[in-house]
Amino acid sequence: MRLTRTILMLLALALFLALPVGGALAQDVMDPATFGLDASKPYDGTQLKFLICCSTAAQFASAAAKGDAEFTEMTGISVSWGDLPFGSFQEQLYLEATNPNTEFDIVAFVDAWGTNIYDFLHPLNDLVADAGIDWDDYGPAYQQASTGNSDTIYGLPFRGHPLLLHYRADVLEAVGMEPPQTWQDVSAISQAIVDSGMDIAPTAMYYGLNVDQNLFNWYSHLWGAGADIFDENWEPAFNNEIGVAATEQYLSYVRDGHSPAASVAWNEQEANQELVQGRAAMFVGWWWMASRMSTSDVAEVADNAAFAPAPGWEGGDTTSYGYLWAVGVLDQSDDRDAALEYLKWLTHPVTERRIVLDEEFVNNVAVRLSILADAEVNEYHNGLLEVASAVLANARTIPLIPEYTEIVPYLAEMINELATDAGADVREVLDRGAEDVRFVMEAAGYYD
Repeated sequence: MRLTRTILMLLALALFLALPVGGALAQDVMDPATFGLDASKPYDGTQLKFLICCSTAAQFASAAAKGDAEFTEMTGISVSWGDLPFGSFQEQLYLEATNPNTEFDIVAFVDAWGTNIYDFLHPLNDLVADAGIDWDDYGPAYQQASTGNSDTIYGLPFRGHPLLLHYRADVLEAVGMEPPQTWQDVSAISQAIVDSGMDIAPTAMYYGLNVDQNLFNWYSHLWGAGADIFDENWEPAFNNEIGVAATEQYLSYVRDGHSPAASVAWNEQEANQELVQGRAAMFVGWWWMASRMSTSDVAEVADNAAFAPAPGWEGGDTTSYGYLWAVGVLDQSDDRDAALEYLKWLTHPVTERRIVLDEEFVNNVAVRLSILADAEVNEYHNGLLEVASAVLANARTIPLIPEYTEIVPYLAEMINELATDAGADVREVLDRGAEDVRFVMEAAGYYD
């Protein structure tokens, strides 16, 4: 009896040790049935090409490595990940999506870009239904960005970013302030830091011209205050009284000296470096940057790294931009069915959970609500995903119309002009920006 009991204990221990990071049994990770894959390998030998950028992103590196080791073993399908620079990715995406002879099968696309390639993507509604994908496991902003606010699913959420407040807990404690819940709190805390005489910039904003990054926090101000880019008739609405007030608050950080004067030219990465290097106390940006603060070479930064939801508007809403990369399949792909098999594996919760718990490629990016709420995942990332989940509950996406990619440069230039010229009249510049936006919309036939 004692021997039997010992054997059972050893078997249980062996089973426990077989659990990979992420909780799924090792046999499940390599079991085609777990992912709804065809175990008969009908696409054995197929070589797929995935149009995507930025192979050094930890999430992408982890997914590519696991795919090579596991997905290919289960299906016989190999997948080659592209590695375009982000700066040229959008142009290349449009060229390949519209090319009937493209060699690519799978594409990743940023929410705003999708509106220009929807006609070239294979609808994924049947895949979602047949594979039993829980569509409600994605937040509203991600669902909207994947469908263009339509009934057609053009892509599956893959890489998503809520906006978070990244801040120095020690600095806020030194001035006796709690983390800001509103943008007006950001101003109050910033002034307290200035008054304290500490040699640190209160916040690091980014108003430079760099792939529309200076709009991310402006959206939060605008939406939180109750304004919007367009009204119900697609007329520009950001230049009304509320929009002016929201924009003035957004500009106040640099105009009041709470963000360094150089921030008028900074992009998001440059502003984040001010925080990481210990020169700024607060930064509002995408959550994937959190690890930079936590692993900073500056001990005071790493030891006091803290995160909270992006601020909202005093007396208004806390509504920020939920930025999404979706993955889809080109309709003209010769290997479309094999590509759909890959999407099942790539976006499956087992795969996503293992990627976010990967110890080799440290990455906090996940898009499923179930993963964001996962206790083990949050323990591994110090509760960061729970913070992200709170942000995504109220996050929204940008106007999902093809014309918006043409409009974005006008808005970005408008914000940069206002930040660069402290004497510029906010209403006047917003009115001019509204005229530019209306010109684009009128040319597109919105007012016929």
